[in-house]
Amino acid sequence: MRGQLWDRMTFGPWRRRRWMLRQLRRLDELDAREARAAADRRRPRRSVAQPFRTAVVVCATTAIVVVGLGVLLHREYGLTLTADGLRGPTPLSRPPEVTPGVGSHAFAMTQPGDESRPVTYSPCREVAVVVNDALAPPGSAGLVEEALAEVSAATGLRLVLEGTTDEPAAERRELRIPERYGDRWAPALVAWTTPEQVPGLRGDVAGLGGSSAFELGVLGRLRYVSGTVHLDAPAMATILARPDGRDLARAVVMHELGHLVGLDHVDDPRELMYADNVGVTGFGPGDREGLAALGSGDCL
Repeated sequence: MRGQLWDRMTFGPWRRRRWMLRQLRRLDELDAREARAAADRRRPRRSVAQPFRTAVVVCATTAIVVVGLGVLLHREYGLTLTADGLRGPTPLSRPPEVTPGVGSHAFAMTQPGDESRPVTYSPCREVAVVVNDALAPPGSAGLVEEALAEVSAATGLRLVLEGTTDEPAAERRELRIPERYGDRWAPALVAWTTPEQVPGLRGDVAGLGGSSAFELGVLGRLRYVSGTVHLDAPAMATILARPDGRDLARAVVMHELGHLVGLDHVDDPRELMYADNVGVTGFGPGDREGLAALGSGDCL
């Protein structure tokens, strides 16, 4: 009892409680210090080279984005990044000035959702043409070259005759024929043939012409990439035998090349693109307006 009384008189419980609180605070401080040390051990250490590596990653990412954007702009719009800035492609030549609204013309195909914009060949690329003249009738020498020159002048497109080929005429043709023409779009084919080879020439049909469109670019625009012109050799031989036969035969080839670059038939007999040959031997005003529009496409 004397010990308990003395302990109370000397504030023993208070002193012990105060000592215990000090020990608990020290333990809390030790726990906090250990937690900070563990967090420091888990945190990655920043080395002197880390800012340099970050800068390299940023520069490399920026370069990849710029190059990718440049490739996209070049493939979509033909734009090229030069020291002077962005430079767009330019057409190889321009179509001649025409008087609009004088005649009639029609387009074989228009862009989806926009009937005012025809599907065209690119005016910034040559349109390659090859000829299979194995069945060409007597007196037909030079007809294709003369007709190509007329269409080139009326459109501004550069239709280039690459030479002859032994590719046979067929109603269906692939857009790429690598074993013949390499890794590119197959050149347009002008083939002297017969109705037996191309049944579409049966009857009063002296020729057939047209092109195949391909969807290019992320915008989904259509572009002619290749085509065919089939000329009925026996029928053209009969035409060439007439006194004015060469002019009429050249008109037939020009008519089919008009289909090749994108013109359709019209109901006006004054135009060369009238469905029947009624003696017109040159492009009419409506034909020329349509051909000028076909040579004014954008340079995809």
